[in-house]
Amino acid sequence: MASRFGALAPRPFERAIIAMTSHLPNNWLGLRVAIGLRKLVMNPHEGDFGLDVERWGLNLRLYPRFNGCEKNLLFTPQMYEALERTELILEIDKAKKAGRPFCFLDIGANVGLFSFFVASLAGPRAKIIAIEPEPTSLSRMRFNLAANPHVPIQVLGMALGETAGYVSLEVDRRDRGGTRAVPFDEHKPGDAIECRPLLEVISREQLQYIDALKIDVEGSEDRIVVPFFLGAPDALWPNLIVIEDTRHLWRTDLHSFLAERGYRVSSRSKLNVMLRRTRE
Repeated sequence: MASRFGALAPRPFERAIIAMTSHLPNNWLGLRVAIGLRKLVMNPHEGDFGLDVERWGLNLRLYPRFNGCEKNLLFTPQMYEALERTELILEIDKAKKAGRPFCFLDIGANVGLFSFFVASLAGPRAKIIAIEPEPTSLSRMRFNLAANPHVPIQVLGMALGETAGYVSLEVDRRDRGGTRAVPFDEHKPGDAIECRPLLEVISREQLQYIDALKIDVEGSEDRIVVPFFLGAPDALWPNLIVIEDTRHLWRTDLHSFLAERGYRVSSRSKLNVMLRRTRE
């Protein structure tokens, strides 16, 4: 990884393609055209590569080859998690009107793109905690954090789970966003990754409330969310939950579990469900 932001600035042809894909309409046709155009940038590169761009007013180095979220933000920022970002904007606006710092938990942060988006709008008083166990993603997130020293993001390099201990990682080499935690086996090679329950981390960080929580951990969402809600006081329950819908992998029906606790579906995207807490 180059030592400073700007060392991997797009070349003129790359800038032109990115400019075209960034202004396509956010619809099926726009996406199909963008997929075709971005191949003109992707194909000449062998292996992984990064490009330094500005997104949301921030300096971000994005590696599009083997990480879908970075590829999408690089070429089609207008399409990147549009519904999710809209929901987060609503919560950020509510916090601003209430005069309190916005509090956001990004669980399974990958390279932290949700956290950087929130930071770009929530201001320097925000409390943003990005939790990610995978070393390469952590390194990229920390590089971008160093390129934006004013951004209030706290990075925790760990996994979350039902109990404290250690896990191993199965890294998806084709798309790092598919990396998942698996039980640690001391008889198999690989690094042990620290694992903690969510409520323990929240208590350690002395959070008093949570405006929004995003969780994407490749099918282990229930093993993190259920123990948290069973042990946390109501005051810590998030106003907004953005959760990857991997119900086919859950041991607990999270949709029913959260509905029983007053959460209702606000919107759905291709991969995620947005749930808002109702207070009757």
